[in-house]
Amino acid sequence: MDIDHIKTVEILAAKASSWGLPEDVTEPETHLEEEEDFELISAGLDNVKKREKELSELQFPPEITVIRANMKKYRILQKQIDLLRETMGELREAYESVSSRTCSLHDACDRALAEQTSLSTGSQLIKTNLYYFKQADVIMKKLSVAKLMVTGHSFAAILVSIDECLTYLRGHPEYKESEHYISKFEQCLSRAMTWVRVAVLAELDTCFNDVKNRQAQLEADYEKIGRGGQDEDTFALLYGVFASKAAVVKASINVVEQRFAVVPEFEEMLAECQYAYFAKRHLLLGPILESTLSNLSTTHAESTCRLTRDACTFMLRTCDDEYRLYRQFFVTRNGNDERKASMDGRISPAMSTITSVFTSTHPPQQVHPFETFAEQMCRTLYDMLRPRIVHNPHLETLAELCTMIKVEMIENRCSPQMVASILGDDASQDPNVAGLNPRAGFVAVMGELVGDIAERIVHRAGLYAQNDIGAYRPAPGDIAYPQMLQMIRKIENEEKEKNQKEGVEDKVDTATAIDQHCLWYPTVRRTVLCLSKIFPCLDIGVFHSLARDMLFACIESLQTASTAILSTPVPAKGWSKKLDAHLFVVKHLLILREQTAPYRQNVLSSRSDALNTKDFSIDFSKFTNVLFDSNAKWFELSTNNTLLELITTVPIEMREHEGDSRRVLDQQLRAATFRLAHEASQLMIGALAEWIDQAEDERLQDGFDLKKNPKLAASVLKDLAAQAYRNVGTKFTEIRYAYTLYIGVPETEAILLSPVRKRVIDVFTRVNSFASKTYDEESRAVAALPNVQQLVLMLNK
Repeated sequence: MDIDHIKTVEILAAKASSWGLPEDVTEPETHLEEEEDFELISAGLDNVKKREKELSELQFPPEITVIRANMKKYRILQKQIDLLRETMGELREAYESVSSRTCSLHDACDRALAEQTSLSTGSQLIKTNLYYFKQADVIMKKLSVAKLMVTGHSFAAILVSIDECLTYLRGHPEYKESEHYISKFEQCLSRAMTWVRVAVLAELDTCFNDVKNRQAQLEADYEKIGRGGQDEDTFALLYGVFASKAAVVKASINVVEQRFAVVPEFEEMLAECQYAYFAKRHLLLGPILESTLSNLSTTHAESTCRLTRDACTFMLRTCDDEYRLYRQFFVTRNGNDERKASMDGRISPAMSTITSVFTSTHPPQQVHPFETFAEQMCRTLYDMLRPRIVHNPHLETLAELCTMIKVEMIENRCSPQMVASILGDDASQDPNVAGLNPRAGFVAVMGELVGDIAERIVHRAGLYAQNDIGAYRPAPGDIAYPQMLQMIRKIENEEKEKNQKEGVEDKVDTATAIDQHCLWYPTVRRTVLCLSKIFPCLDIGVFHSLARDMLFACIESLQTASTAILSTPVPAKGWSKKLDAHLFVVKHLLILREQTAPYRQNVLSSRSDALNTKDFSIDFSKFTNVLFDSNAKWFELSTNNTLLELITTVPIEMREHEGDSRRVLDQQLRAATFRLAHEASQLMIGALAEWIDQAEDERLQDGFDLKKNPKLAASVLKDLAAQAYRNVGTKFTEIRYAYTLYIGVPETEAILLSPVRKRVIDVFTRVNSFASKTYDEESRAVAALPNVQQLVLMLNK
């Protein structure tokens, strides 16, 4: 039994040492061994139970006592663990219950707080929204008082409230009564604009009445002391009194403009205020301007140019003074500024009224009200100057007036640089000033006056060309050619000889005859001077049309003078009068061409190559051919019906011809040069040229026989050729001297003499060719024709 007991203890000890640990998988026991061990353990346990009582009283070994103690502690710990597990379960359930109830309470509190906040916000929003609706009655009540200071803080606060309320309501059109309250606030705004309008008009009326009263007092005072001159004091009064009220008016308008510059009601109010301002200024300035201009007209009754210059200077100074005063009252607004853009490019009816009252030819959208006011002021100057200008018969005075107004007054004194100096700092500080020209009204009116002067110049120039140029009849001294030129040349030679004897060096080249204005034919001098005067005054197309007519008239007068030269007595010595007449025409055509060259170059560089002028003519040839045709068949039933042809054919034809002043001179000069070359060559080889023309015609006829034409004999040709050769030797020198006397320019003389030389050489060449083809050797020897090469050398000496 002890052996069994010991074995059992060892088995239990072995099991106790490995209890709770994983089984060793490295050396697994077989299933059979496990069954045997289990049976042994079961048998041992049964024995242990049987002998437990027996052993309880026995003394156990220490190992068993330790095991029993550990087993007891184990059971106690097991019970405590079970109790703890049960307690932890109860605590977990209690915690989850409390946590769930706490979260529900928190959610309920959050919902209640959110609802409270929402209700509070809604209440505040309702109060805020109601403020914009309730202010309508409050503002209307404030604006309904008997007196309101529009420049005070209270009025500015009212405008701020109106602006805020209108902005809010227009931004929330979904509110039920937004439209209704918007109309209420617009009524409030209209009432506020009315207050500003009333205040501004009251200030303007005060200024106007104050000026009128002081004017009356000044007139009474000056009448008592018996002297005039109150105009200076009146002008000072006009600007001093108005300037004292300008700050109040501008402040009243600026209060509204700061908030409602884009509102049409403000545009209408501003336009009415400006209309009242300009109307009162016009009433005050009108009589004074008329009186001042009338005094200037009396002072300069003999000089229209001086009157025009002083009157324009006075009016420009007045426009500048009015602009400065206007800037003190109002902020300048251009006709195309941002406020117009907000109105779809249209101006308000009131602004349209102001631009229509102060008359202007420009569209209202492009004209500032001040410009129309200045234009109306300048109409007084226009009405004073126009009658004197229109009835002025002097073309030079008209040209001087036109140049003075167009260049000096408009281009120089109204230039952008001058306007910028007038605007000063306003141009950089106020962007609305950029499109404003204080002198634009003056420019518009004076531009009309320039047009009237130009029209008058065209009329007077046409009469001048007809009466003083075309109808001019030369005096004996005008056609004293070549005596007059010879006298001038003699004086020049004497002056040169005198300078050479005295040892004085000529610092200035002696002027040739073509440069001496005093030697020009009167109509040429008049034409050149007239064209130089009217060129800056007229449009380029009008100028060249008029220049063409004047050149035609001048050329006609030259032809008349040329005919008169032919009728003068022929001198004992010298060339023929025909040569004088042709040289006279060519000389003056060259002068015209040279003097009108700058006008042609000016246009050629800027516009086109031709200065075209259109002329129209009516052609009745078709009409007359149909009516007066003897073979006409009026009632024949065929296509050859004269009546049908007259109906379907345009009987009258309008023809258009183009010409220009440059071509007029070129054509006339070409024709005159041809006639001159022909006449000069005729003086030397006229008889020989006629003979060769006749000889060539006879030779071309059938049955030509030299023996039957004694005029073509070699002896006759010998005399003619010899005489022509002698003439070339003697008269060509005279002709060249005549060219020098009339033309005076070596280059031009060479060009004009070239066709003369060519004609002489051509005639002798034709004669030699005829002789070689027609004469035999004996006849050619009799004719003894000169060598053409010798002739060329003679002509080119």
